[in-house]
Amino acid sequence: MTDPTYALGRSDDEHARLTEQANFLRPLTERFFKKAGIAAGMKVLDVGSGMGDVAFLVAELVGRDGRVVGVDMDGAALEKARKRAERLKLQNVEFIHGDIRTTALSGPFDAAVGRLVLLYFADPVAALARIAAQVRSGGIVAFQEMEMNVATAQASYGDSLVGKVAATIYRTFAAAGVRVNMGSQLLHTYEKAGLGEPDALGEFVVGSGPDFAGYPWLVNTMRSLAPMAGKQGISLEPLGDLDTLTQRLCSEAAIEKRDFWSPPYVGAFVRVAS
Repeated sequence: MTDPTYALGRSDDEHARLTEQANFLRPLTERFFKKAGIAAGMKVLDVGSGMGDVAFLVAELVGRDGRVVGVDMDGAALEKARKRAERLKLQNVEFIHGDIRTTALSGPFDAAVGRLVLLYFADPVAALARIAAQVRSGGIVAFQEMEMNVATAQASYGDSLVGKVAATIYRTFAAAGVRVNMGSQLLHTYEKAGLGEPDALGEFVVGSGPDFAGYPWLVNTMRSLAPMAGKQGISLEPLGDLDTLTQRLCSEAAIEKRDFWSPPYVGAFVRVAS
């Protein structure tokens, strides 16, 4: 099987969007990792590190006595992550370019973590099993994924502009072969990977107002997806000019007194059996 295409592309703009997204989602991910048991002194494997934001968050949680090893297939993003780590003076983080399923690593690890990673594997069950094999007995496997549902977006927002944007994003991901329902499949993925029934935490971001970060994040996601949407024959005409889309979303929210709800993010974690 072939992995789904990374629908968002690998441009400088997409790398910037990843950092924007990381700031937007950080509170959810931090709560999840703490609940999963990521703590001081641990050696942690970060799968799909990208620009390094999850690794940097984990580095704070494990402290100076801990260590984080991040792995990703996007070499350009990892170069930026290394430079960011230098600027942040993080001595306990390293990044390795490669495919987590085949790259040799200096394990075992106390934990393996990832955010929005499994949805890009052709076989997330096999990938998760391979990742878990690099975690010591009693160690933690903790992944956070999202659920993208066009029907839910349309039911929540009707024919509004924000509803059209959300539905277009979800349709584009789905057309590119991305596992848009990874959030609702996550618990079963753990079980099929032989890890048993995981504990779980589900959250979403709610906000509104002209300064709410959700609107530019939504628009920049659509901007990164635009080439893929065109390739898949998904029209962006109903959204209008992307350069004014953030402003129009904020105006709509103000006029209609509408809150923005992000997709749900589902985190699952287990302790690896001996």
